[in-house]
Amino acid sequence: MEQNHYEVLGVSRDAIPEEIRKAYFEYARKLHPDANPDPGAAEQFIRIQTAYDVLSNPDRRHEYDRLLPPEAVETSVAVSVQYSSSFLPRLSEPQVIYVFMDLSCRAEPDKAKAAPLNICLVLDRSTSMKGERMDMVKTSVQQLIKKMDPKDILSVVSFSDRAEVVIPPTRIAEIGKVADRISLIETMGGTEIYQGLSLGMSMLHLRGAAAFTRHLVLVTDGHTYGDEESCLAIARQAANEGIVLSAFGIGHEWNDTFMDHLAGLSGGTSFFISGAQDIHKHLEEKFSTYEQVFANSVTLELDSGPQAKLRYVFRLRPEVGPIPVTDKISLGNLHYGQNHVVLFEFVTQPVPEDMERVNISLGRLRMESVSDGRSIRVPVRFRRQISATADPELPPPAIVDAMSRMTLYRLQERARQEVEAGDVGEATKHLQYLATHLLSQGDRDLAHVVLKEAEHIQQSHSFSSEGQKRIKYGTRALLLPSGLEQKMS
Repeated sequence: MEQNHYEVLGVSRDAIPEEIRKAYFEYARKLHPDANPDPGAAEQFIRIQTAYDVLSNPDRRHEYDRLLPPEAVETSVAVSVQYSSSFLPRLSEPQVIYVFMDLSCRAEPDKAKAAPLNICLVLDRSTSMKGERMDMVKTSVQQLIKKMDPKDILSVVSFSDRAEVVIPPTRIAEIGKVADRISLIETMGGTEIYQGLSLGMSMLHLRGAAAFTRHLVLVTDGHTYGDEESCLAIARQAANEGIVLSAFGIGHEWNDTFMDHLAGLSGGTSFFISGAQDIHKHLEEKFSTYEQVFANSVTLELDSGPQAKLRYVFRLRPEVGPIPVTDKISLGNLHYGQNHVVLFEFVTQPVPEDMERVNISLGRLRMESVSDGRSIRVPVRFRRQISATADPELPPPAIVDAMSRMTLYRLQERARQEVEAGDVGEATKHLQYLATHLLSQGDRDLAHVVLKEAEHIQQSHSFSSEGQKRIKYGTRALLLPSGLEQKMS
């Protein structure tokens, strides 16, 4: 079926001129004959140019719209939006507004069309993993195999300062022949994560991509040195190919900031495993109850106008963690029966006198249906009306609750930034404030960790590796309780 002009440019039918212009120039840069020698690119460029010529002219667009058949409504995906403020007061200074987007799948799963998993485990075998850690990793992998479906595929890569294939991509139904190889992994050498990720990605390329839901799972206990940018390039490649990268950090010596960024680029999450005995629990929680995937490669493209700037993105469900602010925000996979709840923090500019509404951000969600391979596009608009009053209504209770929990997580982020900047006094004050709130909520154990770390900072002018991670992932876990999930539903 031939695409209409809106579909050619990848915009919705009610797209504003700015959206149409931006879409055209993005395609033009990629497809112009001077930049792209591919014979097919020239034909695509002509279609893009024709679509833009019509849609950029108000009169021609109006006539074109009049003759268009009714638009098919996408019923399998639903998007709802809530705001921290019912309107934006007309102020002569910047304002912060929070937007909560809830993405859900309305379709019913068809088990006959379910895509099997294709998982590659990338296991750190450096010297620091010797002993209990490596023993528990081996045991956990063996237990994971027992939980997987016979149609699923598993591959295992081990790495230190070089990487090797332990188990090539193998269906679980046939893995008994090679599973014993896991017990033969020996610890040695340093930690070069890129070596493992690169080989792991190649394992996920050996089977048909479209037929599987693919995951790259990194398990490590240490820092990588000198290859961080190469690792991030792998994560971006994974995002482009619809592969989700998850990172499991064991102990306290790994770089959690780097791992958050690495996993977040593909819509994945980093996990803190404080003790070797917890490895199995985390892997099982990740995959044993894995819901059937409705769509892969879920990305959100946001175009903030001149009145607003996106400053922070944080996912609240199904997994909790920060998401890097990029042109294309990767959200991973959309599952049947699960919601994606994402928090956006925008800073809006002073509101002009003649403005009645602010387009905070306009964009689109894109994803690929697993069952039939079709591309799904859902328009997204974040807008607020302007009001002369400076006293907006209180946000909905669910938003107030989520924001109060987020405040505790952001306090530890601020304290870390202040320590890095040498402002130990402010960092200590914010940690003490965090501990007070935790005590008031009855979380005495985490409050004790926070107060102990505040004392450590005063003495050493730095966070301890252990305390830093316990506080970060402890406050992050506050966003997981079932009560919050029910309120956000």
